[in-house]
Amino acid sequence: MKPDFATFVQGLSVLALGTVLLLDQAGQVSLDFGSLAPIVLTVLGLVLLVGGLAKRDGA
Repeated sequence: MKPDFATFVQGLSVLALGTVLLLDQAGQVSLDFGSLAPIVLTVLGLVLLVGGLAKRDGA
């Protein structure tokens, strides 16, 4: 069975975003909307890019 790279990257992206939000709640990182929005958009763009490339390559 071939691993699904797009799903793997999506899972890692959600994990990374969750970790950043958890650190914010714990007081280790101070985030507001101005700094959180670029992170969310970057993660979303990465997920869409990998998903699109995986579909194009026939994976």
